Amino acid sequence: MHKSSGRYKKLLVLSLLIMVFSLLGTRVTFAHNPHDIIDALELSPSYDQDKTLFIFCPVEGLQKSVDGGLSWKLLAKGLDNRGPISSIAISPSFQFDQTLFVSAEGDGIYRSQDGGASWVKVNNGLDNLNITLLSISADYGSDKTLLAADTQGGLHKTKSGGDSWYRILDSGTQITAMAFFADQQKNTVLIGDRNGALYLSTDGGELWQQRFRISNAGAITSITVSPNVSTDGTLFVGTEKSGVFKTVDGGISFVAVNNGLSNCPPTTTDQSGPEPIFIRSLAISPDYETDATVFASTWYQAVFQSNDGGSSWQLYNQGVTTHSQADTPQYRLPHFNDLRISKTFSRDRTIFLGGFAGLFKSTDGGYTWRELEPSPPGTTTGLGVSPTDDSMIAVTTSGGGLYITNEQWRTWTINNKGLNRIELMDVAFSPNYHSDNTIFLVSEQDFAISTDGGNSWNTAKVKYKESWIKRVIRFILYKLGLPIPNALKKPRIILDWIAISPNFASDNTIYFGTRYDGVYRSVDGAQSWSAVWRGHQTTSLVISPDFASDRTLFAVSRHKGVYKTVNGGDTWQPVNNGLTALFASTQRYPAERGDIELAISPNYKTDQTVFLGSAEGLFKTTDGGESWQKLEVWATEGHDFIMGLAISPDYKNDKTIIVSVKGRGLFKSDDGGLTFSEIGIDLINNNYSLAMIEFSPSYVTDHTIYGASREEVFQSTDGGHSWKMLPRPTRYEDKREMVHYEGQWQRLENSDFSTSSITYSNVAHDKAVFNFVGTGVAWIGTQSNDQGIARVYIDGDYKAEVDQFSDISRSMVTSYSITDLDYGLHTITIEVTNTKNPASTGHRIAIDAFDVAP
Repeated sequence: MHKSSGRYKKLLVLSLLIMVFSLLGTRVTFAHNPHDIIDALELSPSYDQDKTLFIFCPVEGLQKSVDGGLSWKLLAKGLDNRGPISSIAISPSFQFDQTLFVSAEGDGIYRSQDGGASWVKVNNGLDNLNITLLSISADYGSDKTLLAADTQGGLHKTKSGGDSWYRILDSGTQITAMAFFADQQKNTVLIGDRNGALYLSTDGGELWQQRFRISNAGAITSITVSPNVSTDGTLFVGTEKSGVFKTVDGGISFVAVNNGLSNCPPTTTDQSGPEPIFIRSLAISPDYETDATVFASTWYQAVFQSNDGGSSWQLYNQGVTTHSQADTPQYRLPHFNDLRISKTFSRDRTIFLGGFAGLFKSTDGGYTWRELEPSPPGTTTGLGVSPTDDSMIAVTTSGGGLYITNEQWRTWTINNKGLNRIELMDVAFSPNYHSDNTIFLVSEQDFAISTDGGNSWNTAKVKYKESWIKRVIRFILYKLGLPIPNALKKPRIILDWIAISPNFASDNTIYFGTRYDGVYRSVDGAQSWSAVWRGHQTTSLVISPDFASDRTLFAVSRHKGVYKTVNGGDTWQPVNNGLTALFASTQRYPAERGDIELAISPNYKTDQTVFLGSAEGLFKTTDGGESWQKLEVWATEGHDFIMGLAISPDYKNDKTIIVSVKGRGLFKSDDGGLTFSEIGIDLINNNYSLAMIEFSPSYVTDHTIYGASREEVFQSTDGGHSWKMLPRPTRYEDKREMVHYEGQWQRLENSDFSTSSITYSNVAHDKAVFNFVGTGVAWIGTQSNDQGIARVYIDGDYKAEVDQFSDISRSMVTSYSITDLDYGLHTITIEVTNTKNPASTGHRIAIDAFDVAP
């Protein structure tokens, strides 16, 4: 009876679902894209001397560190790639020739001969630009040999350092791993394919012989060769399904060496048989002859270490973290990728590991690890300029909150008071800022409003009003234990863009563009919201300067095109005539590389002009989007990859636009885009690529422009020809993972604090330890009548006692600061004592944040 009743209920629900789906359609929601996925990693062969390593992060790009991963520089000059970087290869003679190569899918191969400061394409002879893997000769300094595998299964070779290439293997052999021998057999190279076959060449890749085939192992994923392979014949091979194999006869025979290796269960439910051990990377000790040490990372776990030549393995993952997002359907990416080991491992014990959750480093031979920060919290995500004559500048960051400066004072303030999140996405000043002092922020799911010029913030969430039918059906499914389809799930609203009505003072209208759910509108100053364009991944949103009369906005839906509304968002129509090929081709690029940016003319009412920047180039419409024309900026062949663009507020008279071209720098047009000239050459020469550009509202008289790269903020006062950096501190909030607490610290949340929280303790000898890279640090704390005295140490040396007692309660005060340190890695330690001011009622010590001076 109960079973029949249950079946009847489920059939009824399924019938309701079918009816609702026919009315609502389906939609898919996605999670936020992490910023620190490490797809490629390589160390300098002379790491012990130069402390140099290179990484590729899909969002940030190719980065270089010359201090062992403490700080990073984005490499930009010459890298105009539209596809992701797939491989990095460094010359064994890097210390002398400063040569390295990168491959990019769809773009071929780039070479640098100055340590990564500049790059040129070296594709002569390549018949396939979808390069997936590079391997460099161990004797590159003399033979200039490099191998490149492509997506079609072919293999190319250069003997001229990339000046010319020729094919040595035809398509059909999908190469998934390569390794040159590094001892006397320097012309020997081993490759593995997707079917588990291994091929050996003893003449640098001209002739090949299949040496071995590992059955039922899937693809060969990694090859690492003993430094003494000519005498010990030892190689290790990682596979997709069967773990690690070892040979001691130069590849004639292999045996599995998996004792102690494991992998987390796969997310699929149709797995049968033994769990596969998916090896992602192998690294062999340079002193293998004496220490017999090998390291391995798997799809789900890292790091395994063997000290007996692979006979047994043990997992050492203290300090290594993972991110559940890697397992979600939209990613399905490995948790761990490359392992790289220092050439002087016996002395410095240094290993690096890249993965989905970031970059990790061990300096004790792999036993413990700490996470590095290729993307520091001060990484810029948005830039806004006030409409007032004093030109206040506001910068949003990916983890440090909001930075504001008034150029008359040339100092930055960081005020996150009342903010719930510090991962901010965009900032916009009210068009009437001179009278209302209002600034808007978006931070993923939250929006924030300040009515006192950014001194404090009120936050709220954009809420979507659902139909009662959806809520009821979702409730029924939940009670029955049935999965909830995407069409019925609550939309995850992630805010990315702000567009404010020019007449905000009278119409109170503001729009938010969201990452996955289109555009939301408020007509009461952000008190309430309605969804006006659902289900689109919005990458840009601009509003007409004459919105009061024309009710026009333009929005971009990722991979679908440009849409326009002329009734304030009630209805939208595509306007893509001339852009069809653009949106068809950008679909092959990652989302971050296929975004489109719009800039609308301040005289749109009369000139109907909008500019569009994309990975395919710069486009212009002069008829309100009815048709688009492609403009040539720099490229004589191929495409300009437009990273940012802006239009002069006096465009009617000066016809000025500025665009930032990936890998090439800044270009300016004074004739509406007909011709361009290069400006700001020092920026690109120093590897600064501006992703955000804003004109001063008084540009006609002050000739001032502001720009921001991912790392820094710049100002030009001569129309963009020369630029100066506006250095700023970096805010690390109390709850950031880089701040380590020892003892019984607790957290208190209150809107009076920076990002609405402090961490405190009143237990003697509890410590807060913060490692930072810079020239100074400020400890931001609180004062009140129950606070005590703390000791402060810099780099282990006692510096001061700090009393946080005060009769008047104060938040976000500077408790201690130090400047003029030598640039580099430093540590500030704050120790709670059992001492206090006699008037204080307690010993509490509070930490709100740390500000690091560059």
